[in-house]
Amino acid sequence: MSIIYETWELIQPFYQLGIRAFDFLLVGLIILWIYRLTKGTSAIPVFLGLLAIYLIWKVVTYAGMPILGELLGQFIGVGILAIIIVFQQELRQFLFSIGERANIKGPTKILEKIITIRHEARSPFKVNEVTTAINNLAKRKEGALLIIQRNSDLSIHFHGSTPLVADLYSPLIEACFDKNCSMHDGGMYIAIGRIRAVKCVLPVSQRADLPPELGMRHRAGLGLAEKTDALVLIISEETGLISIAMDGELHKGLAPEDIQEILERELNPKED
Repeated sequence: MSIIYETWELIQPFYQLGIRAFDFLLVGLIILWIYRLTKGTSAIPVFLGLLAIYLIWKVVTYAGMPILGELLGQFIGVGILAIIIVFQQELRQFLFSIGERANIKGPTKILEKIITIRHEARSPFKVNEVTTAINNLAKRKEGALLIIQRNSDLSIHFHGSTPLVADLYSPLIEACFDKNCSMHDGGMYIAIGRIRAVKCVLPVSQRADLPPELGMRHRAGLGLAEKTDALVLIISEETGLISIAMDGELHKGLAPEDIQEILERELNPKED
């Protein structure tokens, strides 16, 4: 027993040092993960501010400054509560984006099947109605922005919208994006096979590598595709070219046949 005790006494400092190093590594990885999740969003200044205050608090505490340490500690406690109250919507979007970017698809599908959300008795998506409309709009060079929901709740990302509930019908889609129609501006929101809203204002992508000639429709469509799993169809008013934003990427200059193939694959998947 004495040999075991002496051996433990020898390795205990190295064990504690290893635990501390592992602790620092885990904290660093968590901070890096949160930073990557919030990079390019409005949450990053808040995150960096909280991190800076926390680091200052730790330095002050270790330096033996009890009064300032107590003040900073109280500020952090009250500040977190205040942030939760003031930034309820932003925090909701941030937590939602964590779930989206974490790409937890397996458990989500299992849960949806258990509680029969959406998948049960769902009619096939009317792809032909959408592709016919965008093809006609593209020929007339009428700008359009169609937002198609997959799994994410997109409504929390809109900065404004006008409710309009209707079945998918190509003449109706074309009429909404007619240049003389008051619903022409903004995007059309389509969810569970029906039109849900028009004049939707979307978050704009803040990516620095986008070409300067890229219009606001394309930037808005890409901005939503970066935050959610939405399919966003964009028609350029200048060129009539059709683009689609999905999975955080923008695919430009697609043919109607390409759009139809993508929509069929993503919205009407064949059962295995």
